[in-house]
Amino acid sequence: MTSISLPRAVYLDLAQIQATPFASANRGRNGAPKSAVIGGVLRGRESSQHEKYHQRGTVQEILGVKAFRSRGATLSATAQLVQRGWDEAEALTAVQMLLLSCQVKGVGIADNGGTNVLLFLPEGAVTELADLADRHRAEFAPFIAQAHADLAKAAQKKTKAKTKDGDAETAPAEDDEPEEDTNRTQVLTAQAKKITDKKGGFLTKDDTLSLLRTRNAVIAAYGRMLANEPGSTVESAIQTAHAFSTHAVSTQLDSFTAVDEILKELGEASGAGHLGEQRYNSTTLYRYSTLNITKLIGNLDGDRTTARDVVEAFLRSVVAHRNAGKVSATAPHTVPHLLYAAVRTDRPVNLAGAFEEPVPATATGGYLTASVTRLDTHAGAHHRFLGVKGIAGHAHVTLADQEFTHLGDRADNFDEFVSTTLATIDKAITG
Repeated sequence: MTSISLPRAVYLDLAQIQATPFASANRGRNGAPKSAVIGGVLRGRESSQHEKYHQRGTVQEILGVKAFRSRGATLSATAQLVQRGWDEAEALTAVQMLLLSCQVKGVGIADNGGTNVLLFLPEGAVTELADLADRHRAEFAPFIAQAHADLAKAAQKKTKAKTKDGDAETAPAEDDEPEEDTNRTQVLTAQAKKITDKKGGFLTKDDTLSLLRTRNAVIAAYGRMLANEPGSTVESAIQTAHAFSTHAVSTQLDSFTAVDEILKELGEASGAGHLGEQRYNSTTLYRYSTLNITKLIGNLDGDRTTARDVVEAFLRSVVAHRNAGKVSATAPHTVPHLLYAAVRTDRPVNLAGAFEEPVPATATGGYLTASVTRLDTHAGAHHRFLGVKGIAGHAHVTLADQEFTHLGDRADNFDEFVSTTLATIDKAITG
């Protein structure tokens, strides 16, 4: 990564207040909406992982640039090679050897032929992996043949050992390692070292390691970590907090039925063909993310134009992306009631403390009006505490009619909010 010098650190803080209807966008293991105790009171919650996954998908759509987190990179590259006329078994072996030639501790082959760890790679990296194998198809042939011969020997030896011990029909213990893929990783690793050996090989370790280190705008924004391979690590420019309700919540139980329509028409059944229960809640959520623009530009090797595109996509993802849990049953397609963006040159500031004391329910006003008022008041307290020298500019856009004293300029609409924030950032990074 190139070291990029900017005149100062620049951060974009984005806070939201959003009302969600009776819904269950993010569920836990028990099938109920996620929750957390904050300020001694149970709140509704949506996890940061949930938020970032959907947010990243929308950012990718806006940018037209994709990255995939998957164990299936080797399988996808194999499929591409098969389309180019390779034998499937030979293609899979070649691709797996390429991956293992990186010699990253802990990275191996899973029993389905994929990797045993998730790899976060640009969309084009899989094609590059297939291209590398295809360019060296002839050189690969003897190494593939030797690997297959060694695997056959290992399988035969294993079969003989089981027959001799009289346990060929005995199932492995639960804590036994999967011998087949362990043997495959060992055998292919031995051949992978040979293809990168200076004396008899045709590749260098860096030829394949460079594929794990490739990145695009999405990885530059959301970061990546691969254990034991620091060169692949990209520190995330975007940090996202768990969203939580500004008020106390209780999970609500909904009993539902499904009618068996054919049996009903035949007159053989009436009423429900299925009975079930689901858990939901209704929340006014506080959401917060911060984008380190200085870090983003550094991750992009100084490409400020692409960085600006990422920032705009990040801003627009707020109203474009949907949290899809139980979407067909709840249609929770609301937009934020209020968005507040602050461009800071000192440090990120999360205004979650506004809701450490839960907003009380009112007879007629619900939670929205009180929540946005709390956010405005708490922002003002921060301005007094920290001063305003660290704020290069701030603005808000809202569905509310009320005026806000401490949330910067009021934009008339969302597009104006985005353009105002981008202009403030442009000015801040140029000093």
